[in-house]
Amino acid sequence: MIEFSIGILGAGHIAGKVAETINALDGFRIAAVAAREDSRAKEFAEKYEIPKAYGSYDELLKDEEVELIYVATVNSNHALWAKKCIDAGKPVLVEKPFSYNSATATKVIQYARDKGVFIGEAMWTRFVPLMDRLREILAKKTIGIVRYVTTSLGYNLRDKERLLRPDLAGGALLDLGVYPLYMANLAIGMMPKSMASSMIGTSTGVDAFETIQMTYPQGQGATAVVSMMTELDNRTVIYGTDGRIEVEGTNDPTAVSVFDKDGELLEEYVQPDNQISGYEYEFLAAREAIITGKIETEQVKHIETAQTLSFMDALRSTWNLRFPLPDEPKPDEKGPKPPEDRKPPKRNV
Repeated sequence: MIEFSIGILGAGHIAGKVAETINALDGFRIAAVAAREDSRAKEFAEKYEIPKAYGSYDELLKDEEVELIYVATVNSNHALWAKKCIDAGKPVLVEKPFSYNSATATKVIQYARDKGVFIGEAMWTRFVPLMDRLREILAKKTIGIVRYVTTSLGYNLRDKERLLRPDLAGGALLDLGVYPLYMANLAIGMMPKSMASSMIGTSTGVDAFETIQMTYPQGQGATAVVSMMTELDNRTVIYGTDGRIEVEGTNDPTAVSVFDKDGELLEEYVQPDNQISGYEYEFLAAREAIITGKIETEQVKHIETAQTLSFMDALRSTWNLRFPLPDEPKPDEKGPKPPEDRKPPKRNV
């Protein structure tokens, strides 16, 4: 079998989980890994049985064997290295969040489209089979018209240095908030028209905990709670006119249960028995897109990545939280308009 060759750019925790997954995935192989230090790259390569280890990211970009590069660096330079991959003509899958704001993300996405090179966001939850089932249930209107969503995600990550640093685009919103925001927007089928929120920050200048209240064009509502200081129940409940859907695991779905208006269980779905970790599906989707000449995946469209980041930009603007990074508003600038001042684009369920 001819195996699809992956290059991993970055050697941190998430890169390790992805490496374990790819090693167990038929039709794929990891050709090389790159880290900022040669010793770290070699240690990672030895642990995950990777044949080539590079002590700089640029070396990986020159490897002709690599067919797809997975960017797993810190949030602040996702877009930077994604652009370098495109310059090298390498299809690229970028770990979420795609970047720290919509301005940098939009530039890189447009650059990839101009060059005709595949680029995608590795928002892995959106690719797993349980989310396919959820989308089908919503499309069939099994619970009627969705009226309200509650969703939460929280872990005790207070010892993770990168999440406490503004210069690395840390904070709860970018690392964790993307998941409950996606769940709410998926359930309702469009982006919010307005929002209100409260945020508790850290002494280092990033967000630690937030509650986000969203309203939608047709009168629906959603509440998202996000924390990197406290473990939450990490579940999503979608309330419709004829019942509700409960999703166990907002970022790592393990079960989807459907109830009628009387609370009786109608359907229940769990993870497939052959699921490795859930990360495999984003690589399967990326390979299919690349082989068929597409520049994005069906599961995560470029416009959806940009819209979500734009919404998070607006949230951070209301908190007066800006990163000391390129293309961020200066302290005396207003930043992006809140979503109520923009016509919300519809999204397909």
